[in-house]
Amino acid sequence: MYYFLFVTTVVFLVFQLLYTVIPLFCSKVRQLQAGLTEKSISVLVPAYNEELTIGNCIDAMQGLLYKNLEIVIINDGSTDHTFSKLNSLLDLHPDHRAADNNLTYKSIKGIYRSKIYPHIYVIDKLNGGKADSLNAGIDCAQGEIVVTLDADSMLEIHSMKYVNQYFHDPDIIALGGTVKIVQGAEKQDGIIMEKFKGTGLIKSQIISYIHSFYVRKLTQSFFNSIVVISGAFGAFYKDILVGVNGFRSTVGEDIDITLKIHQYMKANNLKKKLVYAPEAVCYTECPENIRNFYKQRIRWQKAFVDCILIYWSKLSRKFSVGVSLFFAIDGFILGTLTAFTTIFYVIQTLIIGDNLLRALTLLAVTLVVNAIQIVIALYLCNKFNSNYSIKDYVRMFLFSQLELLTYRNLLLFINIVGTFKYFDNDEGWGFVERKGIAAISQNMPARSQ
Repeated sequence: MYYFLFVTTVVFLVFQLLYTVIPLFCSKVRQLQAGLTEKSISVLVPAYNEELTIGNCIDAMQGLLYKNLEIVIINDGSTDHTFSKLNSLLDLHPDHRAADNNLTYKSIKGIYRSKIYPHIYVIDKLNGGKADSLNAGIDCAQGEIVVTLDADSMLEIHSMKYVNQYFHDPDIIALGGTVKIVQGAEKQDGIIMEKFKGTGLIKSQIISYIHSFYVRKLTQSFFNSIVVISGAFGAFYKDILVGVNGFRSTVGEDIDITLKIHQYMKANNLKKKLVYAPEAVCYTECPENIRNFYKQRIRWQKAFVDCILIYWSKLSRKFSVGVSLFFAIDGFILGTLTAFTTIFYVIQTLIIGDNLLRALTLLAVTLVVNAIQIVIALYLCNKFNSNYSIKDYVRMFLFSQLELLTYRNLLLFINIVGTFKYFDNDEGWGFVERKGIAAISQNMPARSQ
């Protein structure tokens, strides 16, 4: 046990060094380029029982500064009033668009187009799950690029311009944008101000998202080793999604599609890249109570375990070295296995007490590394045009040190439970209750050019 602890500690420090040096010295803010041809983009929004949030999503879409765009909302057999809400907001009428029939999914009952917003379409289909809905959307999409969103995601007005700019690089075939917490933002005189506010759970998620995107994804993007393009905001060439046979029906379709694309590139010897685009931003509603937070993170952990079991034997043969390292070592060994060993180690320390000094030393190292990582994350957050106040940055740093000993331990417990619960074989939507917080991304100010 001590040997495993020593080895994992060394590996942990190596990865933390990468997560410090790479984003700090190898990241660059991209300014929007004028005059770029607009590639055709289809934004897919799968919706299941989203009557409270779908209006915010539609409102945010109207402010997007992009013309060559269609919005495709897929109503996946909702049992609430989602379709009625869509009809009342959009004034739908039947459309003659036909599917390509390249992918498989549950039957489509009808395809509709908005009379108010002619670029918005609605697919009404039988319930089949999120992956099934996305496949239906891909099959009906007419854009060269497909953007996938959650129904509660609200795009920043320049987000599609940044997506378009990144895809003008011929080596890029997929990307993930930055996802921010909508509860941590408010509109003041027409300007979106990011605030470090809310309950402790919301604050913990704000910090977690900042670190995950601006530190971890920037580093993985540098090595072309992104393990998951978030389902809340991802963009792909349509032909690539068709080439990998679309999304698999699983509890974690976003990590699965990312790994499928990496596998597809290796099999076809494609020298292409999956990247993180920090300037492309969307806002999403995070869980506000422990019950919904628990349900969400259990689903995430089950998704990760699912992909570990499916792809583990293929890592050395069908993936690049970078993807294998970040997926197997940083994700599985450091992210899942150490959750079990940490709990065992803490219990052993409390009962036996003979390794108390070693435990305190390990805790001190963890606190120092965490402090450095958070400073880097907050610096990068500011670098990529977030507008938190200096006071909020100080509060975030101080809270992050407390959060390491509170909410972070809750995540250890959830990782353990989620690993066991994977074998429940429940692959539904994993529905998390939403409150339908008012959209805040309309009429957002232009970023500095």
